[in-house]
Amino acid sequence: MKLGIIMPPEAKSFQRAKDLGLEFVEFDCNPVAFFGKPVSELQAVQEDLKKESQRTGVEVGAVGRWASKILDEKGDVIPEEWEAVKGVIDFGAFLGAKHYLCSVAYVKELSYYQNITAAIRVLNQIVAYAKDRGMECSIVNCMMGDNYIRTPEQWKLVLSEVPGLGIKYDPSHSFVHGGPQGAYLDEGLEWGEHFSYCHIKGVIQRGPSREGEMWANRDLAERFPEMREELFKKAFGKNDWYDNPPAGIDVINWRAFFAILYKYGYDGYLAIEPHSQTWQGEKGEKGLKYTIKYIRDLMILD
Repeated sequence: MKLGIIMPPEAKSFQRAKDLGLEFVEFDCNPVAFFGKPVSELQAVQEDLKKESQRTGVEVGAVGRWASKILDEKGDVIPEEWEAVKGVIDFGAFLGAKHYLCSVAYVKELSYYQNITAAIRVLNQIVAYAKDRGMECSIVNCMMGDNYIRTPEQWKLVLSEVPGLGIKYDPSHSFVHGGPQGAYLDEGLEWGEHFSYCHIKGVIQRGPSREGEMWANRDLAERFPEMREELFKKAFGKNDWYDNPPAGIDVINWRAFFAILYKYGYDGYLAIEPHSQTWQGEKGEKGLKYTIKYIRDLMILD
């Protein structure tokens, strides 16, 4: 296994990862509306990024594009988004990334059946494009941007129809659909052989997940800019029900989760995702270093 971290697609990210004793970085190249940059800006700095990767010896493990609204209301591929997806894959291939992390947004104008069949078509297209560039594709289990292919219900329909597609698994996301205790152990035991890339992010949660409501408010803010401040406050403001503390001081049974990874012979990338608004500054730095030590101690077969 290799331990790395999600970082901004900037040259200084490589030295930061090296200073932490990590082997790789992951760059998430989301649409601008979801905290990303235009693909042209990524391509403009790719030479500098490659030089820093070579200088530091820190590789790019993966690039990802969450919240990809790649299908229109008829289920056809949107040319502009397809070009952006190809651009991110090319960006990753240039940097030597071995993984492309993808998602497909649910199209509200279509039935569930139509969504699934359209997703299968475009995912085969994405997998083929990435494979030609030496990269493996994994569908993320995060709901951001209306991604819905994130539970066994969809995996049973999609994975067998998209050869070469794996699962990017993050146990913290299972609390969205698995309740206060999550569903990650059941999902891992049943689907662990399909895990091709993993995120490391802690979680604490009181009661049922409210993440769906959070992202709904965020989407409303985009549609009604005059209410943006109020809706963003509801979506991302202070809360008393959820947080993403450092892995190792959260509710996930990481030892059991690693046992599942070992059961299926997982020997891939583990990307730490610092994702908490309360773990910032000096506290965040201490928490990150704690997680690195904690996860290293679980990597017993290295």
